[in-house]
Amino acid sequence: MRIAYVILAHQLPEQLVRLVCALDAPGARFLIHINPSLGRCRAAGGASGWRSARTWCSCAATSLLGGFGHVQAPLEGLDELYRSETDFDYVVLLTGQDYPIKPIAEIETTLARSDGRSFMAVDRLPGGWVDGMDRIRYRHWRRIGRPRGWHLRLPIARRFPLGLEPWGGSSYWWLSRAAADHVRAFRAEHPSYTRFFRHVDVPDEIFFHTILMNSPLRDSVVSDELRLVDWTREALPHVFGAADLEVLRLSPKLVARKFDVTVREMQRSIRASPQIPRSPARTSWDPAPGTSTPTTSGKARSVTSARA
Repeated sequence: MRIAYVILAHQLPEQLVRLVCALDAPGARFLIHINPSLGRCRAAGGASGWRSARTWCSCAATSLLGGFGHVQAPLEGLDELYRSETDFDYVVLLTGQDYPIKPIAEIETTLARSDGRSFMAVDRLPGGWVDGMDRIRYRHWRRIGRPRGWHLRLPIARRFPLGLEPWGGSSYWWLSRAAADHVRAFRAEHPSYTRFFRHVDVPDEIFFHTILMNSPLRDSVVSDELRLVDWTREALPHVFGAADLEVLRLSPKLVARKFDVTVREMQRSIRASPQIPRSPARTSWDPAPGTSTPTTSGKARSVTSARA
């Protein structure tokens, strides 16, 4: 199984190195976008020995939370993947604070038996996790952050491009080669679509979803991002620690977010502890014939919520 990992890294360079090492396998390829403020990630990676011909790094896109940079950065990774003529079966979008909670062999097996399906949390707009049409109806300029966050909106309505039906969901995904090929072809044929999204509010939660759910591949998209996130405790994703070992061990997801520098301790504990049986990886595609539009269970923030 040949998996390309696009990783968006915003902080904790040492943890980024460990993530790459944890995911490394003979068929792996890494395309890493490093926030321009974290240039020292390059030095950290070089010192740890994982920088190689299979690892590409970029600081080109300014990936401010809520802005188009969070679309541009993975697009640059995809562009490099095709530019380098890399053979791949799946391309995965992660953050630098994700970490695998299943062995790499199990991740590869899960994808290999998925029959070319893609995995991303999706729902029609308006509704679901990405609520409200205001995001796409008006032009937005946003920077989320403290203490200098700001948001500008031009209150002049505009039409969604190309007569498409808008879809949204979590920013992160596991795309089959066919799905990635379609995204690439669609962008090349419709540059106006990308221009439109430069002023969509939090566009990374809508951009890829709308392309694929308006395509012939829509029935192959499973509304499951295979990623454990806990939104139940606070406004931001819960940072997993030693007290969450059982939750991580029993989760059917493939990766989890959010970790800090204690991730090494957590991974060692997961591998070493025999007390809690590891739950096998499980996907949530619906095998019922005739299913045409996968749905999500709503936008409630829970341990299985998708947004990151």
